[in-house]
Amino acid sequence: MPSNKTTSRSASAFTLIELLVVIAVIVLLAAILLAGLARTVGTARSVTAQRSIDALVIGVNQFKAEFGFLPPLVHDGPALSAGNPNYRAGIAVAGQFRREDGPVVSNPPPFPRGNAYEQLVVWSEVDPRYFGFIRRRSGEGSDPVLLPQGGAWNIAHSWEDRRYSKFALPYYLYGVGGQRLDGVAGPGMTRPLANGLFEGVLLSGIGGTRDRFQPVIDADRRSLRLIIGYRHEGDYAEHGATPPPAADIPDSYAAFIDPWGRAIRYYRWEPGRLDGGQLVVRTTLDLNIPPVLINPEIYAAVRNQDNSANARDIDLTAGSPELRAARYAVVSAGPDGLFGTEPIEYIAEQLGRAVPTTEQEIIRLRKEVWEDNLVGLGN
Repeated sequence: MPSNKTTSRSASAFTLIELLVVIAVIVLLAAILLAGLARTVGTARSVTAQRSIDALVIGVNQFKAEFGFLPPLVHDGPALSAGNPNYRAGIAVAGQFRREDGPVVSNPPPFPRGNAYEQLVVWSEVDPRYFGFIRRRSGEGSDPVLLPQGGAWNIAHSWEDRRYSKFALPYYLYGVGGQRLDGVAGPGMTRPLANGLFEGVLLSGIGGTRDRFQPVIDADRRSLRLIIGYRHEGDYAEHGATPPPAADIPDSYAAFIDPWGRAIRYYRWEPGRLDGGQLVVRTTLDLNIPPVLINPEIYAAVRNQDNSANARDIDLTAGSPELRAARYAVVSAGPDGLFGTEPIEYIAEQLGRAVPTTEQEIIRLRKEVWEDNLVGLGN
């Protein structure tokens, strides 16, 4: 009579196939769990980053309420000028800034016994020659949108817009300068002026403490970190510049960065263009909205033709009353680290994609990276 020991042992053991099935199920469940966890973490980062964007907008509004003007648009320096002579910033007390200067320049003493001081290079709101930079449209009648590269619509450069600063908000909302710049050794500042100076610094070189203002933003938030000596190759690639070695980046390059390591940008613009000696807004093109805030499909449809029915009938704001009324924006590139305004070759490289060859493919890829941008608007 055969023994039942072998039969019992076989019945109670797992076969190789059963073990493989169990392992496969465990791997599948782990993959689903990790994917869900990654989505949850990504969503949480986006939510906290948007809260920081909103906090910066509140800070800008507080600044305007306190001082009567929006934080000036600081000229970031070589990353924006890229050797282009059309992007020379304001006038210094001790002489004219060079186009590559920014965001901080050192000035000699204005008087024989005066102290040396430093100054933020800003697109001055008190000098129309430089304030016009943030309008982007000029002249009379139905002039076309003036693209940074000049001339008519160009599919490669139409999204490029230099009316932003990575460094303005850390200086004006947090006060990252020193006594030679803003009159206060640590965070905070003396009263800021629209021309890039701070009250008292020009004459004394050290400012005063009577009108000392504390930071209006918390730079210790998990989703909003202050980086001194910020550098990112994307900021240079966007404007055709070569990034300098990290060792050559000055401490004056102070930026708030988002959870994904990219500097948060502060955009400034003014609505209206001259027509008959008056500023008018007849189409949404006249609002001068930076392309980074416009759906790439809608922006591309305008084709830079101000007189065409196409341009008159298309609403660049996509029906948004907030965008129509805005005069500034705080923008994060979002999880993909791209704003959508970079050269299409750079976007494709960063995403590991083939470079699109048709206009439709270019627009589609720009929209894909544009859609995860985080934005706060204000006026």
